[in-house]
Amino acid sequence: MSNDSASTASLENTPASVQVVETPTTAHYYEILDRAGKRRAGLMVMLDSQQRATRAELCYYERYHALEPVQEEIFDQAVEIVENNYLGNGLSSELAVIDGTPMAQETVRHSNPDPLYRPDRRTRIWPYAAGYAALIVVLLLLGLLNRTLFRPTVTVDQIADAAPLLTSQSDALPAAEAPVAAGALAALPPDALQATTNGLPVSLNANDALAVGMKARIGAGLRSFVRSEPGPEAGDKVGFLEDGATATILGGPTWLPGDTDTIVWWYVETEDGIRGWTPANTSQLTLLEPVE
Repeated sequence: MSNDSASTASLENTPASVQVVETPTTAHYYEILDRAGKRRAGLMVMLDSQQRATRAELCYYERYHALEPVQEEIFDQAVEIVENNYLGNGLSSELAVIDGTPMAQETVRHSNPDPLYRPDRRTRIWPYAAGYAALIVVLLLLGLLNRTLFRPTVTVDQIADAAPLLTSQSDALPAAEAPVAAGALAALPPDALQATTNGLPVSLNANDALAVGMKARIGAGLRSFVRSEPGPEAGDKVGFLEDGATATILGGPTWLPGDTDTIVWWYVETEDGIRGWTPANTSQLTLLEPVE
């Protein structure tokens, strides 16, 4: 017996063994049908990490049942797919033609609960979104309860005490910059304890920075009377302001019509201790300015 015959006999008597090289690669698979829609071949294109074709395999199903023109058409279609859809790993890639006549068919059941290759587990977002929405609702409810249950109570006396501090030339008059003593407020006439606009427009000449509690000064070279009632002819003359004299605003204002402008009257106390109403302006000019 020759050496070659001895080697062949030795290999045939050796127990069968199969070695699997576990280097999985990305691949694209195409089904190729004939004109009647029957599956005639499958094209497998293997790709490297850069999505370049490294090898392609065209596997005919039952090749002997397909006419030669059909086989050629299938082959041409496979070549076109590889040429047009991919870049080769280098200048070209190999297309292998395989006769894939099935010898047997087996149903494979997947029983391993933790296979090596499996779909990526996606994180479910909706539980987090639902929890976030519930948190927002709880915070809104807590804010509503806080405003409803813990709102500070304002008494009638507090409203009455705050009324004299509303002293600007609008319906929502700003609070005084300096408080007025409680004893001084108690001695004020009733009409000085609240602001009265009489529905008149805002004055153009009156200084809108004046407020209850601050000191006001009449302009140099100017003179105005202090009266017991607001108005140019109302009540009696009880004093006057002139030439830069100052006075403390205790109450008001009361708006009255002038010739062409609204006249703003303030209840004041002069440096001499005289109390009464004096105008902040005329229809032509400003009389009182706040003391800086």
